[in-house]
Amino acid sequence: AKFAKKVNAEITLFNVTHFEHPPNVLVGFKEHEIEDLRFSEAARECTLLAAKLKSIVKGIPVSFEVVMGFPMETLIEDYAVHNKIDLIVMGTKGASGLQKALFGSNAVNVINRNSIPVITVPDYARFNNLKHIVFASDTSDILKIQPRIQKLISLAKLFDASIYIFHVLPQYPQDSDKKIDVVKIKDTLINKYKYKKISFHISQNDDVVEAINDFAADKKADLLAMFTHDITFFENIFNTSVSREMAFHSVVPLLTIKK
Repeated sequence: AKFAKKVNAEITLFNVTHFEHPPNVLVGFKEHEIEDLRFSEAARECTLLAAKLKSIVKGIPVSFEVVMGFPMETLIEDYAVHNKIDLIVMGTKGASGLQKALFGSNAVNVINRNSIPVITVPDYARFNNLKHIVFASDTSDILKIQPRIQKLISLAKLFDASIYIFHVLPQYPQDSDKKIDVVKIKDTLINKYKYKKISFHISQNDDVVEAINDFAADKKADLLAMFTHDITFFENIFNTSVSREMAFHSVVPLLTIKK
């Protein structure tokens, strides 16, 4: 809500509700009666939340939609595309080990499915302002970075925020003789997009998620940004997608944008 206020945006609370079998306390009800109860309860909670947001952040337009169905990520995508939504925001509690392997996460499922940018917000995140954006880049190729950084600059300008591009290399790269000119990359981007608050940083670490979290903490990041892609066959098996790992482990809000 505070973010929306800053950028003069409207909020739609979107609730997807469904059940696989009736709870024990509702055994005597027919299926459509249970659906009506679930729908009414969700609408009541959304009404209360909308009122609370309006009282905390004055003057912000808040509406809500409640839909029945499954899977959640498909319904969110369909609604967002049909209604020309600019940004999806959702909370994430994270998951690990067997839980993550078997059930995934609602947040990760939405990231996988949606063509619209998604911000996932950890439990204890607080929005004060947006002054420091860490862009975790999977490449140091300036030609690949340029179209991605252009999208982030549009956001950064709204808050006069600094963008720290961060690229992680393995501890012992195969091509150890190759040097990355961080100053040249930074200067090229600043000159091209006429935005001075850009810097480029490199770290060597075999644990990419750890390196990104450490760098974000060091820069006191208000937002971590990553560009994702459709999940590949091998990522699906070995769970190696860094952007999806960050959705579980990030300690700051994570913005994911499809490449």
